[in-house]
Amino acid sequence: MLVDTGAHYTLLPRVYAALLGVRVQRDCRRVRTAGIGGDERVYLLPQLQMRVGPWLRQIPVGFLNHDDVPPLLGRARCLDTFDVCFEGRRTTFALPGRR
Repeated sequence: MLVDTGAHYTLLPRVYAALLGVRVQRDCRRVRTAGIGGDERVYLLPQLQMRVGPWLRQIPVGFLNHDDVPPLLGRARCLDTFDVCFEGRRTTFALPGRR
């Protein structure tokens, strides 16, 4: 995944919904979102469990209507809960105040 500090929430290509067992028409609500590439319809799942290293989070995840975009790890209940450090090509996550 790409760590995207400009993304409000995590966004995944539509194909990931099926891989994760999410039925977008039933489990998600449709919203419009805008970003650098313009505005887009997103199927927003209020929470999905994810793991970053030893930490679990319940995060909102948006599924795009197509598959030609990389998965983006966003801020809401994820990046905003960690101290994130970018060093060259390495990204590290730590709990706030525990470096």
